[in-house]
Amino acid sequence: MRYLGFTILILLFVLSLNASAVTPQFWENFTQADLLEGSLDRMSLSPDGKLFLSPAYDRIFDTGQPYIFSMVRDSRGNLYVGTGDDGKVFRIDPQGKGTLFFQAEEINVFALAIDANDSLYAGTSPDGKIYKITGPDQATLFFDSEEKYIWSMIFDDAGNLYVGTGGGGVIYRLDENGAKTVFFSCSDTHVMCLARDKNGNLIAGTAPGGLVIEISSEGKGFTLLDTPMEEVHSITFDRFGDIFAVASSAAGIGLKAASPEPAPKNKTAPSTTAVQTGLKADSTDSRTATATVTAPGGNAASAGNRSVVYAISKDRGMETIYASKTQMVYDSVTRGDGSLLLATGPKGRLLSIDTTKQVSVVSDTEEEQLTRLLADGDIVYVAGSNQGRLYKLQSERSGTGVFKSKILDARTVASWGKISWQVKNPGDARIEFSTRTGNTEKIDNSWSEWSPPYTSSGTQVVSPKARYLQWRVTVRQDSASVQKPAADLLDRIRIAYLQQNLRPQVTSIEVLPYGIEFQKQPALAISGTAAAIPARTSDGRSLNSPRERENSALKPVPRRVLKPGAQSFTWKASDDNRDSLEFSLYFKGESESDWKLLEERHPDTFYTLYASSLPDGIYRLKVVARDALSNPYDDFLIGELVSRPFVIANTPPQVEIKTSEVRGRSVEVAFDAYVLTGSIATAEFSIDGGDWNLVFPDDGIADSAQEAFRITTSDLSAGEHLIGIRASDRDGNTGISKVVVQIP
Repeated sequence: MRYLGFTILILLFVLSLNASAVTPQFWENFTQADLLEGSLDRMSLSPDGKLFLSPAYDRIFDTGQPYIFSMVRDSRGNLYVGTGDDGKVFRIDPQGKGTLFFQAEEINVFALAIDANDSLYAGTSPDGKIYKITGPDQATLFFDSEEKYIWSMIFDDAGNLYVGTGGGGVIYRLDENGAKTVFFSCSDTHVMCLARDKNGNLIAGTAPGGLVIEISSEGKGFTLLDTPMEEVHSITFDRFGDIFAVASSAAGIGLKAASPEPAPKNKTAPSTTAVQTGLKADSTDSRTATATVTAPGGNAASAGNRSVVYAISKDRGMETIYASKTQMVYDSVTRGDGSLLLATGPKGRLLSIDTTKQVSVVSDTEEEQLTRLLADGDIVYVAGSNQGRLYKLQSERSGTGVFKSKILDARTVASWGKISWQVKNPGDARIEFSTRTGNTEKIDNSWSEWSPPYTSSGTQVVSPKARYLQWRVTVRQDSASVQKPAADLLDRIRIAYLQQNLRPQVTSIEVLPYGIEFQKQPALAISGTAAAIPARTSDGRSLNSPRERENSALKPVPRRVLKPGAQSFTWKASDDNRDSLEFSLYFKGESESDWKLLEERHPDTFYTLYASSLPDGIYRLKVVARDALSNPYDDFLIGELVSRPFVIANTPPQVEIKTSEVRGRSVEVAFDAYVLTGSIATAEFSIDGGDWNLVFPDDGIADSAQEAFRITTSDLSAGEHLIGIRASDRDGNTGISKVVVQIP
């Protein structure tokens, strides 16, 4: 049963290699993973790989700063964003007009909070201080934590401000006058985020230990989750009270920041705030309650994840709903439909996780990273970094969206066929495809311009022949139709191409030792396995066609057996088009001018020549590969290679006794051994049918067609003795002679 399973796997592998170049091939059935490598401009991507217009979003303000670290909204609809590296806070009114509201002495504003009177509180770092700001440039120092960092702030219903700090891992509670109380001390060193549940409990995310801690109103802490990640930097709730925790590591699980000092100011966005400030855990502090739940994914199977999103239910069950080795998730919010919106980088990509845990791409943006989200009914405000700009994401669909594919590689210069697509739930959108091509792996000014738009499925691609192709789709919808949900889902994009035929190559020929024969093993009968074999090749051809049945046959590996007179060869051949190959075999003697055909259309990469039909001599084998099986009649290419010389020696060595002389009780014999072709390999002698004894030639090395030998026996008994002498050549042929002597 195991052998049968292995055979099926081999067969499937063979089938997968038979995509021939001159049969049209297709890029099609693009999955979500394929399309994620492209870019989405106001286009969304569903979990099953469908493209459609995204929710509309507009850029409403540019701070002119590299980073936006924090964002809050007051009761009048004004937004406040805290930035770095210049410690500025901006206010953006409901009409999108933004002004500088506060300038801190510190370089980063990691935390903002609004009290019941719409007063703004800004937490700055390093030298963690909190300022109360009642109007433009009207700020007073509200609290000096004497900690390095103010990471997070949140008010309770009584007007108390809870402050998550970095350095000592302390959460402070401040009353309306700024009087402080140590509310909770973590075992971790940095409290990165704070949130409050419906019961008034405080939920804290920490670094670099990556803990999620529930803290009661009395200040009693209980660790809900001990993640394998470096930092928990976002906590949010859905309408049922379930907790969503975003955890990340700088370069995957297992990498913890080491330096306790803040990194210098820089102009590249930090992967996480923990990495920017160089956090270091204090493993000796154990002030948190000891009952923990270890997140799955902390084993070797998930090593390398940069971000993980955990869901913690009301009954404190936990599951991983998203993990990525490439995306860094910075923030999350829940929406009215129960979905979770994620702000990520790179590509400034917005992701959405629905209630069935399916992940969609909402859209890409102009930013490298999206660092903060703030929900306001059906609107979500999105903050970016690398350029600290603010966007407004709305519920209605965009009027225009563009998707550009990754660069597709035909592996050789190719000509193009038709581009076709399908639309599910068609509406009144106008869909236009374009293509461009080039021969460089990265797009540069040597690539062609975008083609005129293809507006009908099944249109011939007009871009120039090349190795690489990129496609683009533009979707336009009338403003009166933009609110239609889930219309014009673009599905099943397909592009046909035909590779330029490339010459096959025979890359090596191995001449096996003389006397080894290849024996084909019988083909394995595979019954009852039809369901395991695909109906078509990878480029869409039916496996039921006669040519495919012939080319896709399973070829067992031959056995090697010893057989006198057999001279075997094996070779390696390749075809960059992945064409099926057949071979013609020729041989030629050393002094001959013309190649003689051994076999034509040989299907295998091994061959045995039975040398008894050839005269002694030195020969070479030529293997000619051709791709006729995969190309039109009389339009195939060939490649060839000639082997190293090999010797055919059917005549055994001759042994000629030169002298034999009895000296006392021993005998000295001199003899020559020679061959017509090749060289002498060994010589031996035997006395009276006893064991054979090896003897070296007079010059010490058996390397010539003729060698001279001399032997002296040990003392022999009186009487007649038979001395047998034999010599063998490199191919195992043996000649024999004898000497009869009389010992007195």
